Amino acid sequence: MPPLRILCLHGYTQNALSFTKKTVVFRKCLKDIADLVYVTAPHIVPIPTLSTPEEREDDALDLEKLEPEAVPYGWWTSSPEKPHYKGFDESLTGLREVLEKQGPFDGVMGFSQGASMASLLQLLLERPHLSPVMAGLKHNPFKFAIIVSGFEPRDAEKMAWYTNKYDVLQQMDGDDENKENQENQETKTLFGVQGASLHVIGRNDVIIEPERSEGLLKHYQYKAPQTLYHDGGHYLPSNAASRQVYKSFVQSFV
Repeated sequence: MPPLRILCLHGYTQNALSFTKKTVVFRKCLKDIADLVYVTAPHIVPIPTLSTPEEREDDALDLEKLEPEAVPYGWWTSSPEKPHYKGFDESLTGLREVLEKQGPFDGVMGFSQGASMASLLQLLLERPHLSPVMAGLKHNPFKFAIIVSGFEPRDAEKMAWYTNKYDVLQQMDGDDENKENQENQETKTLFGVQGASLHVIGRNDVIIEPERSEGLLKHYQYKAPQTLYHDGGHYLPSNAASRQVYKSFVQSFV
């Protein structure tokens, strides 16, 4: 049987090269069961520590001096004052192209902003009518998502995608794991994401606080979300116990 294929989405100010290096242990623990494909977001973004326009302008001039893995990219930009996700559709267009040219993919994994994008992409593959960008795409919904330090979207439009009521997709209901869930369900509707998920949450994450990551869990109630808590901060844990969780979770979809 061929290995599973997982699309990997980096965090804000990272890129495919840097994320590949940061996830070397994760990749090795899945080497016999999954191939990981890393992609870079389309937008070069300001480094968060540079607060003034002058600093950001100077930084833009210095980007050419950076090593490739140090160039900061993001899937969108926003702020609490301006929560609309600027650049989101351009990123989604790029991901659609990846799905069409490099797919199909069985699952998706993302970190931080990339985790939020991974969750949204999982939902959009189940409900492509939500975005004109996804219209006509021939790619099955992901079987699973691995969400590392993810969070709910601030953008009201994207948040509404999670809170809409949807019909259950029958083609996703063939697995034995979900038969009991089907039998207990009186109606064939759900809110949020239908696919499976593993959420990795750092108890001491000060970038994406645990409460923000936990906010996503309620949007994964059709198939109960699996969680992995660790005592660290804003990173993907790589200790033996975590590696076993990753491998066991992904192995269940082989």
